[in-house]
Amino acid sequence: MFNYQKTVNEIFDLQQYAIKLGLDNIQALMKELGNPHQAYPVIHIAGTNGKGSTSFFIAKILENTGLKVGLYTSPHLADFRERIQVNGAQISEEGVIDFWQQIKTAVLARKATFFDTTTAMAFNYFHNQQVDVAVIETGLGGRLDSTNIVNPKIAVITPIHFDHEKQLGGTLEQIAGEKAGIIKKGTTVISAEQNYEALNVLKKKSTIAESFIYLPGVLNVELLSDSLEGMIFSLKDDYNQQIFKTLHCRQLGDFQLNNIAAAYFTSRMYMENTGITFKTDQFEKAVTENQWAGRLQLIRKKPNIIFDVSHNFIGIQKTLHYLSGLINSESLHILIGLVQDKDYLSIAEVISQYAREIIITEPDTHRKLDGQLLVSALKKSKSRIKLIKDLNEAYESCIKQLHGKDTLLVIGSHYLIGALLKNQNNLTY
Repeated sequence: MFNYQKTVNEIFDLQQYAIKLGLDNIQALMKELGNPHQAYPVIHIAGTNGKGSTSFFIAKILENTGLKVGLYTSPHLADFRERIQVNGAQISEEGVIDFWQQIKTAVLARKATFFDTTTAMAFNYFHNQQVDVAVIETGLGGRLDSTNIVNPKIAVITPIHFDHEKQLGGTLEQIAGEKAGIIKKGTTVISAEQNYEALNVLKKKSTIAESFIYLPGVLNVELLSDSLEGMIFSLKDDYNQQIFKTLHCRQLGDFQLNNIAAAYFTSRMYMENTGITFKTDQFEKAVTENQWAGRLQLIRKKPNIIFDVSHNFIGIQKTLHYLSGLINSESLHILIGLVQDKDYLSIAEVISQYAREIIITEPDTHRKLDGQLLVSALKKSKSRIKLIKDLNEAYESCIKQLHGKDTLLVIGSHYLIGALLKNQNNLTY
């Protein structure tokens, strides 16, 4: 009997092959499996920030119509199996083990990457589960991303910003060009609001597409009220001539409203293109009842503890700006740890503007940024700075310092949040 944890460890060992952008490996693996990715329609999502949230809500909205929906996202938080789900149920441990035994020889022979392998696993699993549609989030970029062997019915581009410049290019145009690689002939392209440099690239690439829809031109979303319990917002859809006066969601973050709006529009477009009637109550239920874990997730109240996986400058800046409208910065403690490829100097500058106390730690990964670099970057900050490299020790130290009206924001990496969520003892008070 093969062991699940041993299997996952072997799959993670593939990270020794590092990031290899290109489609040769995934195409070979798919051929070995009989090209299962061609058996179902796909909605493909690329972008810099908001990909996961948008993918999640697309899947939930479609599930509520009665469809069987595959969802492939990355990275995971507490368990590898989170990456591959059908109607909210993760792939089984046995499913992971069986697939690895089936494909292991081919993967090792080609030195296929970790992401090649997990993508192949997802595509194969969705075929075996006979999904009606699969919602696929790109990993890195788009053009050479392992997921880009699909021919999507709809391609969604979330906001494009600077991130992973080493792999994707040093200009916004170059990065947008990579993201736009998921656009194919006959695809409907739906884009969130973009900087003009990125928008120009997307429009040019979309000349081969069936259509290009720029969401700021057809949707208007407005935050009506919010608290740490959730948000109430309105949504005006000029394209479908419909207005939602009051929508409720548990998700926090005004920037998430655009992700939810994009998910609404994409889901509705897919449904109407495939002859499924859009029902307002099904959409409202999906938005009200679901929350994407680790994204401004309220773990505890009074004192407040919030987990957030934002990990680049734009994401962290948006999170802090949003929270500043809900809480007093004098009561804000930040526990942060980053990985090596992030713009830690800019991140240090922005967090120093918001927090009374900043505790620096290191994520649970070999790619962790040395915490001392963040300490040095924060030397001019007016906040109190402390370095505790051990994550669990840092977290416990933060908790002990909290009083009733304080808020602790844990932020900076999926690895950071995932390790804390995995250790459930940390979450019992």
